[in-house]
Amino acid sequence: MSQLEGHLPSADWVAQDLEQMLRECDALIESHEEQLRRLRDSIGELEAELEHARGNREEAGRVLETLRAAVREGQQLRATRSQSPSPHLRVVPDPESPPTTPTDSETSTPAAPQLPSGNPVVLVRGARSVVLMKVISTEGQREWSARAVTDALGDPSDAVRRNRSVLDNLVRLGALTKSEKPNSADTGTNVFYRLAAPWQAV
Repeated sequence: MSQLEGHLPSADWVAQDLEQMLRECDALIESHEEQLRRLRDSIGELEAELEHARGNREEAGRVLETLRAAVREGQQLRATRSQSPSPHLRVVPDPESPPTTPTDSETSTPAAPQLPSGNPVVLVRGARSVVLMKVISTEGQREWSARAVTDALGDPSDAVRRNRSVLDNLVRLGALTKSEKPNSADTGTNVFYRLAAPWQAV
């Protein structure tokens, strides 16, 4: 809308100009809020992937250390055999004596822990995963929603999506079970998580 030079704008013109400005501001705010929501979703997914990558790295480090220990043990065994006065001699065990198993002090690697019968112990890695498992373990028979876990931790509401991603990963590990039930309004389903097996933080 144009104005004649030397004349003050009318109240109607000013009102229309302000209304146009409000519409532009509303559109800009809506666009930025949508971008912010997408960024928060991306951050939650990245954090879940980071926890998974850290768990894989810890597992790879343990496997590598076990492999190195086995290599060292093999090298020591080979060196001992080469120092034997006669490499063609071999020890024949007494058939009347029961077989013995080496103790932890006789081997370079400790014996594997004996898992209890039933569901095996699930090894849980990652700080966030351990924290969520501790919350759910306080009431192992309860069905927990991602929001209930988030509230129990005192996390902000925007952490629900991140916690849900970590909980889904724990379901894949076998530490939790996941179930869906219709909500009270019959407009969708609610997802619940429940303790599935004994677990141990590593």
